[in-house]
Amino acid sequence: MAITKNLIWMGPADGANSKPQNIEGVAVAATAPGTIMQQVAGGLQANALAAIIFGEPLIIADKDQMRSKLVTDNWTINENMVAIAPRSGELFNALVVTGQTLIIGDPLSRNGAGLLKKAVTPATVGATSEEIACYADENITTSGTELVACRAV
Repeated sequence: MAITKNLIWMGPADGANSKPQNIEGVAVAATAPGTIMQQVAGGLQANALAAIIFGEPLIIADKDQMRSKLVTDNWTINENMVAIAPRSGELFNALVVTGQTLIIGDPLSRNGAGLLKKAVTPATVGATSEEIACYADENITTSGTELVACRAV
């Protein structure tokens, strides 16, 4: 039985850092909560950078909590939206591509289309490495693009 997820940011709720860092911007396109985002001149868009591009901050589209929306309710184009930038160790749910068999601790990287995928960790010298954006925090095999519990690097 699949677990229904209701949150994007999951915590921890401990003292001064009990809320995520929020990033506001105009939605460049319709965007599902949990999408990996990037800031652009026009606002916020699904991250289009490949996993081999290093240094891009991890930003995740949050759900619209101000209007009591669900994680299944997309932000619409030109709407003022909120994304979060998790700090190291924080937990969140993010969208992962179909067909990923993950165990707790598996490294995840960006796929260049606003989603996460299992990171390629090269075993040979000269192989192209990918930036690890976060780690899986649940055991799951994705049967579609779905929210997966993750821990920030």
